[in-house]
Amino acid sequence: MKKVTKRGLSFFSKDIDNTRKKRSIFWFCYFLICGLAQIWPIYLIANRVKPLVLGMPFSMFWIGLWIVIVFIGTMTKYNQEYRG
Repeated sequence: MKKVTKRGLSFFSKDIDNTRKKRSIFWFCYFLICGLAQIWPIYLIANRVKPLVLGMPFSMFWIGLWIVIVFIGTMTKYNQEYRG
């Protein structure tokens, strides 16, 4: 008898509940947006020198801001995964 194998991509195993799936999808979208905000084409929004923010050109402030946002998201994700 032939063994039937399921083909295609499987992102989640069958024993993961819906809450965990939704949380994983949220974090994937969060980090995707954070990454895209730092590269073309979204970076074009902030690609200018003026105004100066905290003494930095706006483009440098934009990158620094997103690095801080990624750090906060990473710490939050870590705490969710390994709390207790």
